[in-house]
Amino acid sequence: MFEPVKASLYESLRPVLPLPMWQKLLFLLATAALIGATYFYLGWMPLQQEITRQQSQLKMQKIIFAKNQRLAHDLPRKQKEYARLEKQLKVALNMLPKKSQIPDLLENVSWAGKDSGLEFTTFKPGRDVNKQIYAEVPVTFKISGSFRQLLTFLKRVGEMPRIVDVKHMMLSRSKEGDKLSVTGQAVTYRFVEAAAGKTHKGRRK
Repeated sequence: MFEPVKASLYESLRPVLPLPMWQKLLFLLATAALIGATYFYLGWMPLQQEITRQQSQLKMQKIIFAKNQRLAHDLPRKQKEYARLEKQLKVALNMLPKKSQIPDLLENVSWAGKDSGLEFTTFKPGRDVNKQIYAEVPVTFKISGSFRQLLTFLKRVGEMPRIVDVKHMMLSRSKEGDKLSVTGQAVTYRFVEAAAGKTHKGRRK
């Protein structure tokens, strides 16, 4: 088995054998340099590149692992916070009437004023202003009555289960002098059912 290899090696070295010793050494050094260069470019460099690539991947995996550990550690707190916010949202939505409930709510506001002794000369609902999951429903009003009656009206509106804000009030004395003339805006907020439906569909997905 080794005889053909020895013969081939001998044949390849035969031109070198008659050369002087220094030329043989030079040939030997050149051969060693060629073998070393071949190993460097075909073996060692690709190996180092693969090691560098694997080290980069390992570093990235460590970063991802550390991040996931932090998220897992923080998950119970996030779940509690989400549950708290969801509960607050449910309470807030319960205070927002649906569109079909708006007429009854506005009628309750009007009756709150009348029961307080106020006289309405204007009570005009305006155009809704959409605000994502809710919409503002403004009502312009003009009323007259005593200051005590006005306070009673505002107290009753504030005690309503639904949210009603009284804004932009301007008070002036009526021509009779014993009454106040009040203009302002009562704003309630209704639940935008279409937007909520899209939100719930998005969560289910």
